[in-house]
Amino acid sequence: MIINIGDTIEDMKGRQGVITNIGIATEVNDIAAENNTSLNAKTYDTKLGYTGAITFGSNWCYFSQIDKVVEKAEQEESATDWIDS
Repeated sequence: MIINIGDTIEDMKGRQGVITNIGIATEVNDIAAENNTSLNAKTYDTKLGYTGAITFGSNWCYFSQIDKVVEKAEQEESATDWIDS
């Protein structure tokens, strides 16, 4: 499943909220991607299987705990959208 900053998700506990952070771990001992070395992303495909977590509303969960995307965020037009016109 592809998640983006601004998407509304529901986790396996039934909590819902808007994604405000997507953190990808870069160290084995940092499974929640909390260290200064972790990476922040605007979008992520959970099929990649990386270790990390999202912040949504006042909650957070690991990628594997995301149940579904309830509502996709409106995406800004890409700088290259004009190419297909």
